[in-house]
Amino acid sequence: MSQYRKGYIFERKTNSYLQEKLSYHKELKFYAIESRGSKGSADIIFGLYNKKNKKRIWFGIQCKRGYVSNPEKKRDIALVSRKYGMIMFYSTQDKEKKSKIELYPDFDKWLSKWMKT
Repeated sequence: MSQYRKGYIFERKTNSYLQEKLSYHKELKFYAIESRGSKGSADIIFGLYNKKNKKRIWFGIQCKRGYVSNPEKKRDIALVSRKYGMIMFYSTQDKEKKSKIELYPDFDKWLSKWMKT
């Protein structure tokens, strides 16, 4: 299987994982845009709308199957934030359980905080 195909499968898996997480929140409407094979800042863009407080936001996900150090993630996130004003998360595979997805920074914590504001 080609590296491109493996990356594509991981992006799809990340998108499904996040849509499942977001669907637990009945007050949220959301959409996702996947950019297949892009060299851009984000592989997936999500738009959120909170029906309760009428707030909207969008954020990007960069998907990497291999290891990415935390300092590199922080640098990339800061660059994207400065350049595009976009909130960014990294999706990587869990070191022990390759089937599990890790999001950096903590997505659940961020979502909970955003929904309360």
